[in-house]
Amino acid sequence: MSQNLWQHYKRSFKVNADRKEGCASGMEKEPTTSRTQEAGTKGVISVLPLGRVDTDVLHVVADGLQAILRVPVDLRAAIPIPQETFMEARQQYNAMAIIKRLDTKLVGNSLKVLGITSKDICNPILTYVFGEAYMDGRAAVMSCFRLFMSTIGKPIPRELFLDRVVKVALHEIGHTFNLPHCHTDRCVMRASNNLAELDEKLNYLCSYCEVFLMESLGRTLKAARQGKDL
Repeated sequence: MSQNLWQHYKRSFKVNADRKEGCASGMEKEPTTSRTQEAGTKGVISVLPLGRVDTDVLHVVADGLQAILRVPVDLRAAIPIPQETFMEARQQYNAMAIIKRLDTKLVGNSLKVLGITSKDICNPILTYVFGEAYMDGRAAVMSCFRLFMSTIGKPIPRELFLDRVVKVALHEIGHTFNLPHCHTDRCVMRASNNLAELDEKLNYLCSYCEVFLMESLGRTLKAARQGKDL
């Protein structure tokens, strides 16, 4: 990714994060992103590549989540996507099976984990999904597979692709903090059934979801400090 494009995203995250000033009382103002999670570290969220994922995608997701949510984010070393989640008949990976695997085996020291893959994912009901998450759970997964193209199947600028990536990442992590789908126009928590609907959304939360998430995040951190199961 070019330096200019990366600076654009850093400025965008800062502007959007500044919208939340005062909602994250008691949270760390300038958390440090750990590029590789080491033994003993504990970011609130871990970003886990499942197979080969472009470096700029991982950095945009980790830095975007950290800037918008104001919590430490760990970027972990890549692991292979679990092969037992592959659906031979559909030539796709089962998103729910991936989440189950992440939740039971791969959360690690973090409170939440977001798996990122370049493979196509689906669930038993839908032909494809951009991402999937357990509501109020510990794990989520997202796919870049369908984010590279326009609504008519043509390649798109890298900037638009990365914007889509951030939206999907924030949306799925929002679900892990118990945020439901929002009906506010353009809120990142609004459901996206296709690329056109995804492009209509902004890469931050509406004021209602923002407050809801910060309250949920506060409860999660408090429970973690008290050593309770999440």
